[in-house]
Amino acid sequence: MATLDQPLSTPTRISRTARPPGSVRFDLIVTLLGAWFIGGLFLDGWAHNHGRVDSTFFTPWHGVLYSGYAAVGLFLVITHFRNVAKGYNWWRALPTGYMVSLLGVLIFGFGGVFDMFWHQAFGFEANTEALLSPAHLILALGSFIFGSGPIRAAYARKHARGWRDLLPLVLTLAYMLSALTFFTMFISPFSNANALIAPMARGQGWVDGYGVGSALVASAMFMGVILFALRRWSLPVGSITVILTINSTLMFLMQMRAEPNFRWLLLVAPLTGLLADALLYFYKPSAARLERLRLFSFVVPFVYFLLFMLLLNQVGIELYRRGLWWTIHMWAGMPLLCGATGVFASYLIFPPAIPTEESA
Repeated sequence: MATLDQPLSTPTRISRTARPPGSVRFDLIVTLLGAWFIGGLFLDGWAHNHGRVDSTFFTPWHGVLYSGYAAVGLFLVITHFRNVAKGYNWWRALPTGYMVSLLGVLIFGFGGVFDMFWHQAFGFEANTEALLSPAHLILALGSFIFGSGPIRAAYARKHARGWRDLLPLVLTLAYMLSALTFFTMFISPFSNANALIAPMARGQGWVDGYGVGSALVASAMFMGVILFALRRWSLPVGSITVILTINSTLMFLMQMRAEPNFRWLLLVAPLTGLLADALLYFYKPSAARLERLRLFSFVVPFVYFLLFMLLLNQVGIELYRRGLWWTIHMWAGMPLLCGATGVFASYLIFPPAIPTEESA
């Protein structure tokens, strides 16, 4: 029995190496705040692509973008200081994966200030310049670092499976893929899709290079994200559909004009995603079944761009009363190259075992 001279309880001393426990709820909060930021990023991209940007840093589009950043940053900073007050070490006061995100918040903040001075010194960027500006690349680096916290958190978690555990991960993978395609929009399949069907573009050499290059770059990026996820997690059914559909919808809305016929292209990602999820569920490609994984890696980008070309052909018929002006040698061969790109990505992420001297 405690006496008046004894405290009723002894406060627990937190080890200097301890971290606050993470949770799916914490990941989900960061993910939802990240959606605000990604929405602002694509809204700003839409404004640039549609001539809605004035020669000033203070635009409504920047307001949405930077307020999303501020929401993520404030949540992490407030959580950090609260945990420090509880006794956690200053350098380990966020759950696993999020101290790096805090560094990303600082980098992005520096990039924002640098961006204002850059505009004052060199003017405002236009078109592709906006994607290659050093100030904007610093912002991109910071956003990738702070936005990928839920991925690092899920990677460190031993037992994570099903939508309940992996929803923040799946959404964040979609955001990261979308950020990659945002900063490479100059070679996105959605940037100049009209060039493959517009009669006035027929025979222009740059269109061939753009058409093939955009498909190969897109295939490498989305298969890289998908295969990275499959190396670590057993993704819940529907994950690939969600990742591809979010990405393609954001890119479409940002880049395509108001012409309603192009909306056919919005079917490409969900149809491909459904096929990919079906293959994951029934065919079960994995590191233990590398032959199945190679086939999966070929089929997904092959089907994506075969559907893209077929639906773009339908758009051409509706707009110009003729479909693709590419010959069958071009439009049928390109999906095969995309499939080969997916297989190559699978060898990078899932390399075959190196034979030992005995097995050799």
